Amino acid sequence: MQPLRLQVAGRTLTIDTPRVVKIGRSPDADVPLSGATCSRVHAELRPTDTGWVLVDVGSQHGTYVDGRRVFELGVRQPVTAYFGLSGSGSQVGIMPAPVGEPRQPGSPPAPPMSPTPHAVHAVRPAHPAPAAVDPGRAVTMAVAATPRDADRQATGPDVLVRVDGNEQRFRHPTAITIGRHPDCTVVCSDPVVSRYHGRLDPTSGGWTYTNASNAGTYIDGRKMTSVKIEDGLTLRLGHPTAGVEVDVTEVVPPHVAEQRIARRHRQMMLRRWLGAAAVLALIVGAVVVGTTLVGDDTVAPTAGPDELTSAELGQAKLATVWIRAQSTTVSGADATWYGSGSIISPDGLILTNAHVAEPQAAGLAERYGPVDLENPESLDIAMISSPNDETAEPIYRARVIESDGTLDASVIQIYETIDGGQLPADLELPTVPIGDSDQLRTGEEVTILGFPAIADSAGVSVTRGVISTIISDPALNSDRAEIDTDARIAPGNSGGLAINNAGQIVGIPSSTRSQEGSLVVSGRIRSINLVKPLIEAAR
Repeated sequence: MQPLRLQVAGRTLTIDTPRVVKIGRSPDADVPLSGATCSRVHAELRPTDTGWVLVDVGSQHGTYVDGRRVFELGVRQPVTAYFGLSGSGSQVGIMPAPVGEPRQPGSPPAPPMSPTPHAVHAVRPAHPAPAAVDPGRAVTMAVAATPRDADRQATGPDVLVRVDGNEQRFRHPTAITIGRHPDCTVVCSDPVVSRYHGRLDPTSGGWTYTNASNAGTYIDGRKMTSVKIEDGLTLRLGHPTAGVEVDVTEVVPPHVAEQRIARRHRQMMLRRWLGAAAVLALIVGAVVVGTTLVGDDTVAPTAGPDELTSAELGQAKLATVWIRAQSTTVSGADATWYGSGSIISPDGLILTNAHVAEPQAAGLAERYGPVDLENPESLDIAMISSPNDETAEPIYRARVIESDGTLDASVIQIYETIDGGQLPADLELPTVPIGDSDQLRTGEEVTILGFPAIADSAGVSVTRGVISTIISDPALNSDRAEIDTDARIAPGNSGGLAINNAGQIVGIPSSTRSQEGSLVVSGRIRSINLVKPLIEAAR
């Protein structure tokens, strides 16, 4: 078979014998890639009866040749393949070599390719080149793709930066600088842009842009200092109307984007309704001026919080997991118990109760009394694949990363499949966004999700309740430690999630309370804000 010659990162590798050539970020790949959006197992070159074939093996961000995404391509002439997204992937030249072609004199066989640390690779965009831009506004998109960046686990959504038709996708938590200086991550050579104009900083679960220039950064003509990138934003660098336009967008799953668009639409309609109501009130006020109403107890309706949409509830269902723990009692008898959890990162971080995941966690006995269960070595994780009230199936195994018995909270991490196999290279699990429990008020509604042991089905159970009071806890030095609701929290719900009407997790259902002889039962939810430091420690 005709040999192959591969060129990547300034090195050349010749494949003389027919074999499967593995391409990806994995250290044991035959052709290691360093791009941040390259998959660990990205593609393969396979020998066939008709020659070499380049095959994408299910990578997340794709393989491109001449700007077109390819899944299987016969290599019969020299091609330049781009693996991953434009600017944050890796480029490899692939060309058939003449049979029996001698090596250059004095040139030893090319060693396996391993990119040196801090190497910056020039890459051709994986998409067709944009239309020519104004010569007075040259824009260069650049990123230093190092093995350390490539192996970093994402801790939030990617961000897409677009300038004059050029776009670059960055993985959370990459630090991004924007300016004229060549060392900036995004280089804009327009003179209105400062050498270091601004920066995009990864924050907990998102991004924040901060201006660093005297010339200023503007949004809708208003000068700003710092702004959170919750949806797409258009920034003007250096001038409120004539500055360089930079579009910054969080890359979230399609259903999350749809939820945000729907929420903005509802807010816009509410503002219009309030505006119309204000005009009507002025008209009515002018008509009835001088008139006094006596003894009228009618209360005008006020705008309440948004209702939980079916899409938001469906996403929360997908992010709810069933947890099975198996260990022994302190006396040595076999024991099995169950609980729930919520996925808080695409790579498999799960939030649950400590009494579910690590019953011997420090501080737990002081809260609930001695626990007659030893810590399990691992936890079985089951989840649903669609929000249509289906049965959860055990899929993964997880182990404890961080626990706080006093908070009764644990963060666990999925590490293998239920049968002990390796996790997929690109594990992208559905997640639930984390909210702010300090914003909750009595009388508001919360929705509880979990897998209660009293249910006859192994599907996600959904109950709703009203917040009756907020409970303080001197041991935790907090006056908002627990949320008391009238929602049903049954055994097995422990460790699940309580969400607000924006679909954000605001607490962990942990226990129930009732007075002796009373039929009134209240469900207690651990406030999410107290647990955020534990989540950050686990990440």
